[in-house]
Amino acid sequence: MLRERWTAETMHRLAVANIDRLRVWEPWAQGEQTLAALVAFDRLQLLDWVDGRCVPTAIRHRGELVGTISARIDPYHRTAELGYWLDARAEGHGLVTACGAVLRDHLVAAYRVVRLEIRAAVQNRRSRAVAERLGFTHEGTLRAALPVGADRHDIAVYGFVAGSTPDD
Repeated sequence: MLRERWTAETMHRLAVANIDRLRVWEPWAQGEQTLAALVAFDRLQLLDWVDGRCVPTAIRHRGELVGTISARIDPYHRTAELGYWLDARAEGHGLVTACGAVLRDHLVAAYRVVRLEIRAAVQNRRSRAVAERLGFTHEGTLRAALPVGADRHDIAVYGFVAGSTPDD
C-alpha cells in the first residue's frame, strides 16, 4: 500500500519504537525522529512517485502497519534500488520477502526497470537474506561505504537483472 499522510503517525510510532535497532544500520535513524520530518519525507517521496522516480509503500500485516519497503527509480537508466525496514514484532513471517517480490515484479512490469539493487551492511544478515531470497546476486562489497553514526559499514551490493538467471 502506498505511504500517504494518514500512515505517517503509525510509521512514526514504529520508527521510534524500533530506533535502537534501526540506528545500527540506517543513517537516517541517527537524528531525532519527529512526525513533522516524516510527513515532509513522505511528501517528497509521493511527489517523486508522481514523477515516476519512487514507489513509497508501507507493509501491512493482519490490518496493521508494520514497516516499509520502497524503491528509488532512475527512469533514464531503468534502474531501481530497494530499501526496507520492519517492526521487530513482525519479523520472521516472510513479510519483507513477499512484499519485495511484489514490488520487484511491479517495477519490472510497470516502470520497465531492467536492473534492481539492494545494498545492505555486510553484518546485516537479515537484510542480506531478503536480497538472496528475492533472487538477487551478491555482486561485490563496497568498503566503508555507508557512514552510520561514528561507524562506517562495508556494503554488500546485490543485483537483479530482469529476464536473467543468477548464472547469467
